[in-house]
Amino acid sequence: MKFETIGKSKQFYDFLKNEILSDDYKPGDKFPSIRELSSKYGISVITVNSVISNLVTEGLLHVVQGKGTFVSEKKNSAKNKKIIGVILFDFSLENNIEATMFNSIQGNLKDNYYVIPYNSYDKLDLFYKGIKGFSELGVDGMILTPPSTEDYDADTVKSLITRDIPVVFINRRVPGIKADFLEMDFDDCVYKAMKHLLDKNKRSIAMVKSNSNTISEAMVRGYKRALNKGGISFDDKFIIEWNENFGKVEKALEGLIGKIDGLVASDYFIYRLRRIIYASGKKVPSDLSIVGINDTAYSRFMNPPLTVLPFTAKQIGEEAIKLIIGKLENKITGEISRSFKTELIIREST
Repeated sequence: MKFETIGKSKQFYDFLKNEILSDDYKPGDKFPSIRELSSKYGISVITVNSVISNLVTEGLLHVVQGKGTFVSEKKNSAKNKKIIGVILFDFSLENNIEATMFNSIQGNLKDNYYVIPYNSYDKLDLFYKGIKGFSELGVDGMILTPPSTEDYDADTVKSLITRDIPVVFINRRVPGIKADFLEMDFDDCVYKAMKHLLDKNKRSIAMVKSNSNTISEAMVRGYKRALNKGGISFDDKFIIEWNENFGKVEKALEGLIGKIDGLVASDYFIYRLRRIIYASGKKVPSDLSIVGINDTAYSRFMNPPLTVLPFTAKQIGEEAIKLIIGKLENKITGEISRSFKTELIIREST
């Protein structure tokens, strides 16, 4: 068994936990020593010791002084638990969205369920690897956030999900796969951002699109809808493309900054574009009003604080795990698709 460098401790913990819950071990069986495990799997003694300590704390193992580590009686009750695999793509401190969503998933678990998280870092190969790993582990359901670039192959994803289990996709669908789908309503989100700026008498409003086609299309719909209701013609020069080249985004905003009085973008983009905003000499919000989307930690770093439309992470996490459990308990049938609307939080940037 090979463990990746990133997240090795968590991978090894999940592996050992699965071993304990397998039929190879019975309550009272002696478990390999820390040095034996370190030698067998090429994991440092420090990491193995930490993982074993966690398994002891969880009650799956117990230590008998002078004799070693043994499988606990709790193994029998834990073995009957349902396992839900969760793939998110950014557990960084700055992006509290994923952490909020995962906490919501955990907070709505029933006693006979537990979840295993996996961070894909928004990389396609790691997304595939996560699904494959969950399938090999025999999870009972999956909650998946596909990569934002949407360059995944549906047949590959389908081949990796080897059992008929409930699956929930978040924000992006994978075509041809039987699954539920949950998303934030980015059409409504951008419409609310635009309406707020239009109500502030802003008329030349730029927007930075997402690198996700699905989300970008919804954002543009909301943008156009608000302009149409305000009696303003759509001009695509105010739409800034994001295609993994941030230099182009910066260049586009530099070319527009003198012509706009409003800006809508993710708070991450706004944070990275702050140099251009400050260098323009425009005062926020009198000369340039700004609305951020997501409300991650980046919005707290801005001066003045950003008016935002928070990502509906808590609601989506709660609904996702309820759908999985409902399907496993045969209380929910059919494919479910739901959008969640967010509400504006007004701060000093508008």
